[in-house]
Amino acid sequence: TVAVAAAVGVFAIAVTPFSWRELRWLTERHYGMQARLVLEMTSTILSGVEGGPDLLATLEGTLNEMVGLVGLVLPGLVLLQSMAALAAAWALYRWIARHPEGEPLPRLREFRFSDHLIWGVVITLVALVVPGMEALRAVGGNLAAFFGGLYVARGLGIVAALAASAGMGGIFAGLLAAIVTVLLLPLVMFAALALGVTDTWVDWRKLAAKKAES
Repeated sequence: TVAVAAAVGVFAIAVTPFSWRELRWLTERHYGMQARLVLEMTSTILSGVEGGPDLLATLEGTLNEMVGLVGLVLPGLVLLQSMAALAAAWALYRWIARHPEGEPLPRLREFRFSDHLIWGVVITLVALVVPGMEALRAVGGNLAAFFGGLYVARGLGIVAALAASAGMGGIFAGLLAAIVTVLLLPLVMFAALALGVTDTWVDWRKLAAKKAES
C-alpha cells in the first residue's frame, strides 16, 4: 500500500506542473518557519547567559542543515513514517481487540524483510550516480533515505539478536545502548546500515546461531 502510494506520488509530480523543486521549497519554507520559532524561544532563554550567542549560532547552523536535509528527502521520510504508523496501528489493534486476527509484529531482534529489496539499493545507487538528471537524483536521494532507514532498522535488529544470544539484555543493556547511540550516532547508524545490507548475503543471526550450537 505504501509503495503504491509512493509510485502514485512520483507519477503525479512527473505529469503535473508541480515539481520536485517546488516541493523542496515548500518543505524548507514550512520547516524553516518552525526552526525560526525554536531559535526565537532559545534566544529568549539564553538571553544574558555567558556563551549564549555562540550556542545560538551553533544551533542555528544545525537547524539550517536539518531543514535543508528534510527538504531534500521529505518523501522518503514520509514513507518511513507511514510504515511506522502502520506498524503502530497494527500493534494497537492487537492490543485492544478481544480476538485479534493475524500475526503479531515481530520483536526488533527478529525484524527482517525480503532479501529482494536489495535491488532497491541498487536502483538507488544508479539514480544517484547518473549525471545530468536533477529529478532522478532527487528520486535517488529519497530512495536512499527510505531504504537506508529500512536497512538501519534491520541492522539494529541484528545487534539486538546478537546481544540477546550473548546474554546481554535487560534495562542496563538498553540504557548502555542508548548512551552509546547518542554519543556515537553517525558511527552507530553506519554500522547498523552495513550490518543490515550485508545480512542479505551473510545472515548474521543464522551464523551466530550455528556458532552457538557448535
